[in-house]
Formats: sequence, structure tokens, C-alpha cells
Amino acid sequence: MRIMLETLKNFNIQEAELSVWIFKKRVSEGNPIFTGKWITVDQRLKQELIGFIDDERENYTEVVNYSLLAQNNENSLMQIGTGETSAVSVAVVSANQTPEKKVTDIKELSNCEFYSVKLVIEDVVLHCVKKTDSSWSTKKSKGFKNIVYKNNKLSIDDTPKFNISRDFDFFVLEENVFIKNKKIFESVLSYKNAHISDFGELVDEAEFSQAFTDAEPLKRYVGNNAMQLRRASAIKQKGYYKNPDFMRSLQGNANRLRLNLQFDANGKIIVNDECCADIFQALLDHRLQSHFAAHIYDVPNASMVS
Repeated sequence: MRIMLETLKNFNIQEAELSVWIFKKRVSEGNPIFTGKWITVDQRLKQELIGFIDDERENYTEVVNYSLLAQNNENSLMQIGTGETSAVSVAVVSANQTPEKKVTDIKELSNCEFYSVKLVIEDVVLHCVKKTDSSWSTKKSKGFKNIVYKNNKLSIDDTPKFNISRDFDFFVLEENVFIKNKKIFESVLSYKNAHISDFGELVDEAEFSQAFTDAEPLKRYVGNNAMQLRRASAIKQKGYYKNPDFMRSLQGNANRLRLNLQFDANGKIIVNDECCADIFQALLDHRLQSHFAAHIYDVPNASMVS
């Protein structure tokens, strides 16, 4: 992981060719489809952007593996391979900087979902990605007029303006995505759609549905909530519900772990709206007991100790 961070930090942004790409997204059959346009920037903005990227890279001291429930802090990035994300599509769309893809009308900048500062040196490409704010929306001007203070008076200024942030949400470098803002990363690359699909597959899976008397309360509990969808995907990924020994142990230890779970005569979990949260904690294996038996904890994420 340290080597990956050094690769990001050592990318020669000063010598790289720089352009800004703007992207729009639509979703078809649950899959994101990106379109992109590029635009040149003047020397002053180029130097500002290089400074923003340089400052940003210096903040990070560690890289941790991305997982569905992992969280990072202000000094760490999460890493995931590009092949596991839609970042590959972003790279493909922006691979050829042809005249046909160059922005030629101000309208092409409006309502884009995110932009990337693209840096290229030899054959290596670094994308520094940021979700756009409201200044990129056509709705921004409704009800307001832009004014400027000039020559000791206020004047109307109708010149279109777009905000460029001093920081970035994630970086794409070769085969790696380095994530600063997990929520925006998942939104931009439509990870939520993948989680929705995952949950649909989970509740239709015989081994999962047969563990419960009724799955409908679980569907209501998850709904369209991004966090619960991520947790459901993690349950599917871990697959503890498929392990008969794990499920027997859960039944035998539910009371000791203070889990609000009841089982019927066939060993199925009796599901109601009140126990769904505890079902998720149990199937994630996130209800843990200290060596001091009176202390029992809920944890947001857990790694097995070898």
C-alpha cells in the first residue's frame, strides 16, 4: 500500500500535459453510461490546478483497502482496482482527446455531473476527479442575478461562472482508484445501483431466504438507504448465512450477545420490523464480546485476525 501511495505522490504533475474533462452520466438498465468533453485551460488556471493537486497529495500518509463498510480519515485514502468500478469507462471516454470531443459551446459545460483534471506524462494518465457543485447547474441563476463591485459601484455581471474546487474526491492512476470521499465516489460511479442489484440477488437467494420466516421486513428496513444497501452487499459478500455452523452458533449465542433474535422450531430467524438491525449486525458478525464478558460492542467494520 505504501508503494501505491508513493506512485501517486511521485507522479510528475509539473511536466504532465494538463486538460480538464467534464462528464455527464445517464443510467441504462442499472449501468452508468458516461459522455465526456475536454477543454483547455490558460496558464494561470493550470498553475492553480497543479498547486491544488500537489497540496492535496501531501495530506495523505496511508492507503487502506476499500471495502463496503470501510471508512478513511483526513490523512488516508481508500484503494480499489479500476476493474472493480466504472472508472474504466471514464478512462475510455477520455482516452482520445480529439477535436470532436472539445467543448465549443458554453452549454456543453452546464449540468455536468463531475469533472476531472487529466494529467498525462508519456503513457501514464492521472485523473483527479471532483463532483460539480451548483455553479455548474442551469438552475443556479433562477431567482438571482450576479453582481460585481467595480469602480465604487455595483453592476450586473452575466458572464457564466463555474467553481473549481481546491480538493478532489478521488484519483484514478493506472490500475488503481484512490478514494478520499467514499460517498461521492459511490455516487459518481453508480455504486449504489450495484448495491441495489446485490440486495435483489441476496433476497432471491435460496440460502438467504430460507434462513428467515419472512424477508419482507428486511426489504422495508433496507429500502433505498445507501448505508443499509452497502451493509446488505457486505452480508452477501461474507456469506456467513450459508455456513450451517455459523447459523447454529448464532442461535446458541444470540442471548449472550444481547441480540434481539428469536428462532422458530426449524431454526429460522423470526423476522419483524424491530429486529432487522440486529439481524444485520449478526450476519455481518459485528456484535463482538470483550475478554471482559460484561462488555459487548457493535463495530462498524471487522477484520479477521489470523
